[in-house]
Amino acid sequence: MKTHFRSLKPSVYKFGATLLSFLVPFIAICIMFGCEQDYLTSEPVTDVSQLQTEIKMLPGFSSKSNLMPEKMMSILSEPAALPESAAGLATGKTVKIGMIIEDEFSPYTKYGAELAMFEINQAGGVLGLPADTDNAKNEPNYTAGKITGGVMGYPIALIIKDNQDDPALSAELTEEMIKKDKVLAIIGPAYSRNALDITSIAQFYEVPLVTTEATRPEITSAGDYVFMAASTTEFQGQTMARFAWESLNARKAALFIQSGEPESEGNANAFKDNFMTLGGAIVNTEYYSEGDTVFNTQLESIAANAPDVIYMPGFPPEVPIAINQARITPQQNATGITATFLGGDGWDFVELITMGGAAVEGSYYTAFYATDSPTSNNNDFIDAYQRMFGTDPEVDAALGYDALRLIATAIRRAGSLDAADIRDELAATYDYRGATHIHRYDENRHPEKSIVIKCISKGKAYCYKLVEP
Repeated sequence: MKTHFRSLKPSVYKFGATLLSFLVPFIAICIMFGCEQDYLTSEPVTDVSQLQTEIKMLPGFSSKSNLMPEKMMSILSEPAALPESAAGLATGKTVKIGMIIEDEFSPYTKYGAELAMFEINQAGGVLGLPADTDNAKNEPNYTAGKITGGVMGYPIALIIKDNQDDPALSAELTEEMIKKDKVLAIIGPAYSRNALDITSIAQFYEVPLVTTEATRPEITSAGDYVFMAASTTEFQGQTMARFAWESLNARKAALFIQSGEPESEGNANAFKDNFMTLGGAIVNTEYYSEGDTVFNTQLESIAANAPDVIYMPGFPPEVPIAINQARITPQQNATGITATFLGGDGWDFVELITMGGAAVEGSYYTAFYATDSPTSNNNDFIDAYQRMFGTDPEVDAALGYDALRLIATAIRRAGSLDAADIRDELAATYDYRGATHIHRYDENRHPEKSIVIKCISKGKAYCYKLVEP
């Protein structure tokens, strides 16, 4: 997925006193295991001024205001009493999971993973903090009246690296995490162009890797240690072709493709193949380039054939600009092109709707996640994320959350920290339900999973249909 257009700056989240019991374990984990740092420490922090500075760096806290009550500062400044059953905590050992992110563009991916880390670690009272005993039997690792946090008796710690959206740096950081930080597995990155440069490294060192938003199917071609958390471009195109044929009764379609953009071309080719197999006709195939602002020639050609739908799996700002121009491009018996516009996950930005205005109303696109999706467990994920960060999760957060939970679940099922065992259990994933639903992995380690079709209506995108695997 390409998301360079979006400018994401986390807002100052509001945390009330009622959330203290939820936040304390997470903050303690972050501080003691360095989840936002490039190193880990088992030394207790006793300098309150240093602690306060570190807390302000955590997600959800503003560097401009002191949101920490004195009571919480006092609790966090004291060394934690470690439970006897938590062998990993007692020894200071952690299971290190690496994470590659494009921090400037996708910070919420990190937040989703941090929420997953908190949930995995908190069962049983991580760092001596009390467990929610009333709900103990709902914990995934509850056995024989006893629950423990983490995996294999050890808490998970994230080693997070920012690749600055640089494929070469992505490769360098991946090797550094494997050789220097000794990570057991890796999640991320979000962009296919960066993922393609690290998969061969993960495969060479036999380190399980689960990408987050990357969609190009060739990502997993490096070998059997590489998995994806997002649907492939092919699946998106296939899903939208069937939706156009069955739900919109479309029989003629035009393709409007961003030239040289693998995601756009991959989606379009899959749509074409599947739409034609169903009996539909592709009446136009037009191209544009990134940065184009005038689309008259392509739109006039499309208007002459009056398609029922136009599949344009691109990104803002080109997509909303083109759709606005389409609505004023003369078409026989109409003042503008009347076809329904369809898109892929590259449409899943507020900016597209804002720029598109009335012109994009009634359009549809495929997305990996929606807060109003009826997917099982989605409400639990949303509630937890809101309590942690004070805002609704976006797709980035959902896939960061799922990627880490997929690895943790595989470790728990394997009962082993051996990389080959973890790889085998990832491949054996069945009916995983987190923020999204993965039925299983196919032979190429592509997820067979739910996908959302969103409709733009009244200035918002909502879940029109959930397509289950």
